[in-house]
Amino acid sequence: MSRPARQQSSRGRSFGAVVPDEFEAWRPPEPSRAERRVVRRRPKASRAPARPIWGRIPDDEIEEVARQAAGRRAARFAARQHFLGRHRVSAPRKPPALDALRQVGRLPKVLAVVMLAGTLAVAVLFALPWLKVQRVEVDGSTVVTRQQLLADAGARFGESTILLNAPAMSRSLLAEPWVKDAAVHIRWPGTLVLAITPLPPVMVYQQGSEQQWLAASGASLGQVGGLPATTLPLLVDQRALEAAQAGTVVLPARLTQALVALTKVFPASYDGVAVTRYLMTATGALEIESNAGWTADLGLAVTGSQISSIGQKLEALRALGGQVNLRTAGIKEIYLEDPAQVAVSY
Repeated sequence: MSRPARQQSSRGRSFGAVVPDEFEAWRPPEPSRAERRVVRRRPKASRAPARPIWGRIPDDEIEEVARQAAGRRAARFAARQHFLGRHRVSAPRKPPALDALRQVGRLPKVLAVVMLAGTLAVAVLFALPWLKVQRVEVDGSTVVTRQQLLADAGARFGESTILLNAPAMSRSLLAEPWVKDAAVHIRWPGTLVLAITPLPPVMVYQQGSEQQWLAASGASLGQVGGLPATTLPLLVDQRALEAAQAGTVVLPARLTQALVALTKVFPASYDGVAVTRYLMTATGALEIESNAGWTADLGLAVTGSQISSIGQKLEALRALGGQVNLRTAGIKEIYLEDPAQVAVSY
């Protein structure tokens, strides 16, 4: 019996090789139970069918071969991305701000750089120690300390001189009741000059054993010194008040100005009788002590309405001077609390 003819071998399914027919049915042996192990298989990505390539590729198949190769590369990349847990298959996009910055022209960029440089320069100037208030000079005289004067002006040590507003500081000082004139100047780099002119004293205010000058605004100008106290009217305050501080208002401005004016016109209006001193009692009543030996009680003079009534009481005293000789030593007390009912005690 003749040997059957060998059939033509077909191409194998692996590696693109040609395998004889008798080897196509071959299968690898089954592993033993001990060798078995659980293997997690990765799903294979679908690949475009490919044919093995041997030798030179014809010109009419180059495009198809390139398409197949690109498909295989895309499949491998997709499998790799899926394995790593990433699904992005394109390069990261650049921030939109960079794209918008590229579209801006050159002039706006230059202006932005100049503004940034100016801002940094100003910040550096503010931080420089020699451009801060390090010294305060007072041109003139002051009744308060330099620290208080600087606080009243609205400035402080260590503040940048670039931020100081000299006109506003001058207005703040002029608002103080004891200041007549004020001007603030900045002497670069770190000196602040305060030119101060206080109000002149018009009255002497005595509280206990301490005497202070009073301005026309009723503000204290400090303790008596320099001018003799006899040239100005004296007001003795017997009320239980805290010690008056220099620069603060002690008496109402209206009352202070009225008493100063009354001192000047009193001798001519009341038969040559002069005022020795004014007395503010513990209850707030105002009394006038004259050089004729009598005292005129004007009643309370604390509120605005009570101060306004002093004029009527003085008119009643003038009418009494037409009836009684006010220079007579026999008069001890004149009660003017009620101008309609004036009482005199001898």
